[in-house]
Amino acid sequence: MTLLRELTDKRCRLGRWVVQRRVKTDTPIVTVTRIVLGAALVGALWLAGWSVYRRLPSDGSWARTESQEANNTNANSELIIALRSDSATPGNTRIELYPIDFAAAQRDFSAAVRPGKSFEDFLAQRMKGLVPMRAQLDSNGRAMAKLSEGNWWIRATATLTSGEKIEWRLPVQVFGRGQTIELTAENAYERTKTF
Repeated sequence: MTLLRELTDKRCRLGRWVVQRRVKTDTPIVTVTRIVLGAALVGALWLAGWSVYRRLPSDGSWARTESQEANNTNANSELIIALRSDSATPGNTRIELYPIDFAAAQRDFSAAVRPGKSFEDFLAQRMKGLVPMRAQLDSNGRAMAKLSEGNWWIRATATLTSGEKIEWRLPVQVFGRGQTIELTAENAYERTKTF
């Protein structure tokens, strides 16, 4: 029995010694370990974000801010825009082409509730920073633009001889070598007259 008591006594003393010898949290080794593990955590989070960023679409059609020269390097399609209005003159017409997917913008707008915000406001915010491609009408009322394939949006305004203003907003999918878009009174977005 005394042997058992001695062993138990030794075990208790050993246990107390282990408890007294716990790792102290204010030692330099613990501090360095914490710093290394913290840096590893920050690095792992950064790498995870970078791998997601690399997999994003490279075309960036929703936020492209390239200049006309950059757009012309990939331009392999010709788009002809014809003005079919008797009272509009080519000199009073302005045509801008934006590299934006209009249908995707409409889907994004409908996907989330935006109280008090119209689609026009949403589209204006989405197009902020986009550099439009401009096309000039010739004397025959035709303009030619070299564009890269993809989704584009045409915004054109014309002042008629009567003082009335007409505006077109047309989504266009550019593909192949040549396409023609006609700006007519039937496909106009809005007609306004100032008094």
